[in-house]
Amino acid sequence: MKDELETRDKQLAKRVGSIIAGIRKTRGLTQAQLAERMNVEKETISRVETGVISPTLGRLAQLAKILDCEMADLLRIKSPELEDHAASLAGRMEGLSDSQRDLMVRLFSKISLSMSKTPVKERKIIENFLSDILHSPS
Repeated sequence: MKDELETRDKQLAKRVGSIIAGIRKTRGLTQAQLAERMNVEKETISRVETGVISPTLGRLAQLAKILDCEMADLLRIKSPELEDHAASLAGRMEGLSDSQRDLMVRLFSKISLSMSKTPVKERKIIENFLSDILHSPS
């Protein structure tokens, strides 16, 4: 039983580490740059990303701030559930005014409608374009 729990913990640590690494890379940061911002050794970032060690809740909060994402994004194993995605979007809009939320909903609606009307082969072009915009340094 104990071995089973340790195996699950290690698998979870590897998945969370992989998510952290992926977000770090999309933000254009090296492990060394992230380590410097967190005031830790580069080896610590490597060990977290490979699942050798698990970050504390405090470190997860620090990572989320530096990587400009929600803490839940670092823990969430991608869910195909539409409700999970909707809840994530709603959480991101909590601090916005009514007019800002309305603007975001209209923008998302336009993008969704355009994507649904675009032939499948051409959707990848739009996805790459939007991904480039999202991951370019601000």
